[in-house]
Amino acid sequence: MPESSGPAVFLPPRRAGMLFHAGVGSLLTAGSAACIYLAFISNSDINFIVLLFLALFFFLPLPLIVYRMYALSSATYLLERNGLRIRWGLRAEDIPLTEIEWIRPAAELGYHLPLPPAGVPGALLGKRLSPELGTVEFLASQTRALLLIATPQKVFAVSPQDERGFVREFQKIMELGSLTPMRSYSTKPAAYVRAVWGDKFARSALTIGLILTLLLLIQVSLIIPTRELISLGFDAQGQPLAPVPAAQLLILPIIGALTFSADLLLGLLLYRREERHPVAFLVWISSAITPLLLIIAVFILAAH
Repeated sequence: MPESSGPAVFLPPRRAGMLFHAGVGSLLTAGSAACIYLAFISNSDINFIVLLFLALFFFLPLPLIVYRMYALSSATYLLERNGLRIRWGLRAEDIPLTEIEWIRPAAELGYHLPLPPAGVPGALLGKRLSPELGTVEFLASQTRALLLIATPQKVFAVSPQDERGFVREFQKIMELGSLTPMRSYSTKPAAYVRAVWGDKFARSALTIGLILTLLLLIQVSLIIPTRELISLGFDAQGQPLAPVPAAQLLILPIIGALTFSADLLLGLLLYRREERHPVAFLVWISSAITPLLLIIAVFILAAH
């Protein structure tokens, strides 16, 4: 529902999308954890390696799931007297009122509107080419009650929960007219990532973290062929634990890769606000510290 003053804020339906992504994320997390557990209790080197790669396979989509949940939870459509602001995660679009040609429900088109092929509840995103409308960019959470916003460049498909309220507010703003139209603005996740990469400190921290993670993998790959058994830690008295097959050392670079991915994603989310840049830098520094500590740990384990 819109606010009583200032910009009229409309939200997309979130419940179904959040439940869907939470369910998928839980299944992927459970699958990854189960594979790691089975790998540890396996007595076969081949089974251990296969299970580790399966754990990684289940983990890889998780950053996308987390990002889509974040994007949906922060998604807003803000109608102002000077235009429309769309925010969807790292995607932002400011459309001056003078560039909005018309707004109408997709159900009233009278012809089929092609939908994004990978659309799921809570993430109806992407571009499609319509013979009648040209390029249509979807920034919506569901197919029901889609609104189309036409501009000279493209048509935006959005899904405010209060569809009728959105149209009424737009009509009221059109009657009032715009005093100082907002400037057109558009940013996409890829452009945002490039901006982060342009930050010298962020680039250095992430590069060092990636190099150390790769060095950890190389180090483990060189040690495994030379050892049949190896201890993966020490007990409370400082004595090495019972040795296990050396292939189980691969769990360390897997842990390093997972923590690097998590730190990268968390840092990207924090970096959006300038006041949180120091926290993002600390997160990215930790992405280098973790593999460094694991490299030292492998040296100590290999020495016993």
